[in-house]
Amino acid sequence: MSIQKGSTFDCPECDVTAPSASVPYDALGYAVCPVCSHATAPGTGEE
Repeated sequence: MSIQKGSTFDCPECDVTAPSASVPYDALGYAVCPVCSHATAPGTGEE
């Protein structure tokens, strides 16, 4: 018997971890944190 771990979403802003299937997505298809509403759009590369 094998045990498979499901995919998870890890928010870089509030450090919440949630199952990927329960995370909402914005109109462009980027994951949105269910706790703080941070969208995981790609960065600009500038700091």
